[in-house]
Amino acid sequence: MHSSITHKRRIVQALLIAVALLLPFATIGGNPVLRMDIALRTLFLGGIAVRVDQFYLVLLATLLGIALFLLITVILGRVWCGWLCPQTVFNDLAELVSGWSARRLPGAAARPLDHLTALLISASLSFIMLCWFITPAQTVAGLTDISTHPLLVSAFLGLTLFGYLNLVLVRRSFCRSYCPYGRFQTALMDSGTLNLLFFEETRHYCIRCGSCVRTCPMGIDIRSGFQIECIGCGRCIDACRGVMERRPGGFGLIGYRFGTLPGAGITFGSKALALVSLTIILGGGLVWGVTGRAQTAFVVQRIATVEARTLPDGFQVQPWRATIGNRSEAAATYSLRISSSDAGEISLLGPVSDIPVAANEHREVTFMIRHTGSGIGSARLLLLNGTETAASVQIKP
Repeated sequence: MHSSITHKRRIVQALLIAVALLLPFATIGGNPVLRMDIALRTLFLGGIAVRVDQFYLVLLATLLGIALFLLITVILGRVWCGWLCPQTVFNDLAELVSGWSARRLPGAAARPLDHLTALLISASLSFIMLCWFITPAQTVAGLTDISTHPLLVSAFLGLTLFGYLNLVLVRRSFCRSYCPYGRFQTALMDSGTLNLLFFEETRHYCIRCGSCVRTCPMGIDIRSGFQIECIGCGRCIDACRGVMERRPGGFGLIGYRFGTLPGAGITFGSKALALVSLTIILGGGLVWGVTGRAQTAFVVQRIATVEARTLPDGFQVQPWRATIGNRSEAAATYSLRISSSDAGEISLLGPVSDIPVAANEHREVTFMIRHTGSGIGSARLLLLNGTETAASVQIKP
């Protein structure tokens, strides 16, 4: 006897649900494992903080995710739909609870329980989705203080209602009629793509019991060949085995197969090889970008709304603003210095020494540049913290 495909699928889905529920709470070195923190304008990727001014890394991570998704599609086909897609995972969970209640409770009691299950699943999923953007503690605080955070509460209620209606009304019809992924996947099929097949070489053993059709959540007949509506869940495999393996010398007539030929193992066609290469390149670029990124961001801008002034001693002062970003995981102290000027004698006035900046934070500092130049000149403004970061400033009278 073969082990149950349904049992394996439920284990995979249980692990996915556990990861989805626990990942927003997981941290590495005090940073979230994965979160797009809106308040901090920071993407936490594997515990590494990527600020909004490092958007190219976010772009690389997004492209890498897309490439991995396409690679999974090319190799595993519709297994994504039947095993991993959130629409399938949470519908399977709702149906599992519904089946349990139908066997143990009268119909009048089972139906309210089904609706309560759909509501609880939707509310939990909505809470977790919000935690991908703000911390769990902030999410709880916001949801318990409606008057202060009406937008957050509205988002939670809207997402919960959307999920509830999806689980009680839409269900599998989205996969069958609206989801474009099935059409998209047919264009990505390769010579070695995993397929769920009714084996043609053993078709004559079929006793036409119809078990495969009755168990299919999409309501299709696998014996009719490839169909876009098939999500590759494998329920028909268990149904066929359950009937055929009770017969003398019987064996299942449906199964997964890489390609279409009997005995074929996993192979990489041209599309798979191209996506593997792209994934390696993007993954290498992301690792290089994250590990080689500068630990300090430094931007200087003149405050154009305030005019330069001439002091009684003949010196001119101009107001400037520096934005200092600490991208490291520890607090740091910075100082500003100015040098290499062709604008005459020059110095800085204001809070330009011992500037504390917390880990993964930005701080703005307003200061004055005092100089004797009478014409346009330039200078180098230095940010010091063990290493030196420079920015050019243009001095105008």
